[in-house]
Amino acid sequence: MENAERSLHPFTPSGYVLAPIHGVDERTPLKICLLVHSDPDPVSSPFVLLRELPGSRVYLGAVCDAEARIQEWVEVWVQTLELRELAFSGYQERLSNHAFDQRWRSECAMFRENLPHCVIATGMEEKNPSPILIKQRGGKTDTDFACTETTNWRICKDDAQLESFGLPAYTTSPFRYLHEPEATGTKTFLATAADVPANSHTQGIERLSAVPGVRVVFNPHAGLIRVTRFSPLEAEDYLRILEGSAWNGLGAGATRTFPGSTYAALQAWSTSPKGLPFLLHGGGSSSDRLNEIFFLKLSALRDMFKEVRSYVKSQQLPLLNVSPASFRVALPDVGDQFPALWAAKCTLVKPGQAYPLKIKSTEQKYFIRLGRIDPSPFLPEGMGAHSFGIGSVRIRNVVSEADGIALEGTLVAEDYLALDPQDLLWFKLPLSEERLEFYAHVYKEAAGPREARFRTVPAKLSDSVVASLKRVAGSVFPKSPYEIWPLLSSPCDLFSLGVTAVRVLLANSKSNLPVILDEVLSLARRLGDAPNKENNLVPNLKSLIERDQHLLDLVSPHALIESDDSPPEARSKIRMNLWLEMIELLLRFFPGAGSNSYCKSFGDVSPLALETVFNRPIQELETLVLRLRSALAPSLSANDEIANVLLEQLTKD
Repeated sequence: MENAERSLHPFTPSGYVLAPIHGVDERTPLKICLLVHSDPDPVSSPFVLLRELPGSRVYLGAVCDAEARIQEWVEVWVQTLELRELAFSGYQERLSNHAFDQRWRSECAMFRENLPHCVIATGMEEKNPSPILIKQRGGKTDTDFACTETTNWRICKDDAQLESFGLPAYTTSPFRYLHEPEATGTKTFLATAADVPANSHTQGIERLSAVPGVRVVFNPHAGLIRVTRFSPLEAEDYLRILEGSAWNGLGAGATRTFPGSTYAALQAWSTSPKGLPFLLHGGGSSSDRLNEIFFLKLSALRDMFKEVRSYVKSQQLPLLNVSPASFRVALPDVGDQFPALWAAKCTLVKPGQAYPLKIKSTEQKYFIRLGRIDPSPFLPEGMGAHSFGIGSVRIRNVVSEADGIALEGTLVAEDYLALDPQDLLWFKLPLSEERLEFYAHVYKEAAGPREARFRTVPAKLSDSVVASLKRVAGSVFPKSPYEIWPLLSSPCDLFSLGVTAVRVLLANSKSNLPVILDEVLSLARRLGDAPNKENNLVPNLKSLIERDQHLLDLVSPHALIESDDSPPEARSKIRMNLWLEMIELLLRFFPGAGSNSYCKSFGDVSPLALETVFNRPIQELETLVLRLRSALAPSLSANDEIANVLLEQLTKD
């Protein structure tokens, strides 16, 4: 890893060209480019898609010099607007450009504050750039740069101008139009999507691709763009390297580690992982190595917790999508005399997908997850699911409050009701010629399994409606439709981090994670049900697992690395006191698993400080990391103390 070697940078990978995403000329020394497939493919995208989230797509790009040598890989984030509206039950909200832009800028500010070393400021994260026309390559060429052109079309944000032409306003709608501000003659707008309202003043966005010689249009809807440095090391790859698997060094698309870089050295070292420059004890005993891997995995887990807390604190939104795929690992250059993996840093690269519901007159915050929810062991069971049906609603009382009228009553469902105190109930009542909609908090009493008491969120109602409700107090409204929505908040992220901890410590690439997770959750519930008078669960945990060989093997450290060690052999090598403390900590990550869980339920969080659910777990993780590091690499002062004790004993003898 000599400095001279690090100056070697690869040219454009075979089969790709580089397309600048900003205006350039022959005097531009450095360019930020997209990686684009050389040969058109009618099926796949010409760009290398790294990931896709509601509201953005992330493409592979590069910073290049004038000779098309790649100086570093980057991620190019492009704002998208596929989502148009949110709807559930009686709640409907139209997503607007203003809301999307606000969310985008808030995330950019969070990246700048928490990861300043990863952000490359271009101005496009604040001011909408114009679409880029990527031209077709004609015949042989001596450059790896694609010919691009920045159009004169700009996004139109002038609400008054749009409305004067009979088009929806930018601020209050999700629709976008491009225009040419300097053009003379008849005013024309380009609708940026097929479902955008059109009239005689609009044309389709395909007008851009119809320009002669254009192969593809990048960012046709003029979304905001941000650029961040790309790390080729995914968290899952990092875990597998620690477990003993070789890493091929290939990132997404055509990315390869730069010759002479830390990542290239890691790729070579991973084929025979022993000692420096990446591990301290890699060449020592198997016990030293196992404990060092325990330390490195524990450090990575602590980083993940801290990254999630930082995001939730800055945005006051949960993520609702946390998994190992949410993180990448950065390796700073620390030279050859320090174990490089000890300096590894997990960073959050996948923003959250939570969206706040605007339910008036309630302090509690309700969120739904944007986008499709695919089954995943890292998400709480039933995320996005809700119960609904037909039931009888009995009004017990009509209460006048400062914020409006609240109803107290009972819901009697046709089926069993599974409720948490923080769940949100929506129901309709037929009253005269109206059908009134209410939101309510639910709570169970000593009724039946199909009954629940509720109190509605105060609502502004007319005097006549209030009088009618008071007249029917005590009456039953049969066949009333209802839906119950669970409270999704930061405890959901704590659950996801708990599952991630199971993957990090108790499973590896050869394990069946869903089976292990199911048994760990069962153990967490058993531990939570056990009486605990001393506020110390480790003795209870030891008592449980020592009576059951299967449970003892389940929480043994044999999966930390992929080896032939049996669970008893791994237990004999690990620092068992610290290991059991970590397992006890892990079992408390899962909300509602018992009285000792950090969160009693998925709604157990202050609505004004969503990040507080992570504070205690992080404090205890920090303590364990420090204790384990001290055990692996004692300080000089500790060595001096040990030496003084030995000298005193020798003197006495």
